[in-house]
Amino acid sequence: MVADNVLKPIWEITDDDWESAMSVNLSGAFYCARAAAKPMADAGKGKIINVASGFGLRGGRDIYMYCTSKGGVIQLTRVLSFSLARYGITANSIVPGFIPTIDPGAEINRTLPQSGDFLPTGKLGKPEDLGPIAVFLSSDASDYMTGEMFILDGAGLAAGITPTGHAPVAALEP
Repeated sequence: MVADNVLKPIWEITDDDWESAMSVNLSGAFYCARAAAKPMADAGKGKIINVASGFGLRGGRDIYMYCTSKGGVIQLTRVLSFSLARYGITANSIVPGFIPTIDPGAEINRTLPQSGDFLPTGKLGKPEDLGPIAVFLSSDASDYMTGEMFILDGAGLAAGITPTGHAPVAALEP
């Protein structure tokens, strides 16, 4: 997604902006699941793993399109899990928190934290942190799990951290 299509007051969001964000984040997950579901059902088993975002579980200032589309991915995963379980297919979502994956100069970085000092873990995540959970969800070890969200965010949601661009003033150590 282009950074200038992420942070906008609602009155500046064009129909094209909205459709583009929904296409990339939500429709992409839907079309992939739709293409994979029938062959998986025919095989009697399968694993669908979607990647959402902590922003799909809460709001973010002027991040309408991203938050809405990632929330839709979480709900799509729930519907897939319920609907496809009878065919031996599981559907789960990985919900990353603050994991820098975009150009450091991008406009969205104005509201994202630059360090993990405010998180209980004291650090931001890395893209490679998602690999082990994806491997687990792809394996037989997760056969009885479906419709779940696996949150990887340094305990940000558990701590009530909100993405406002300001870290809470609270000591992380006793």
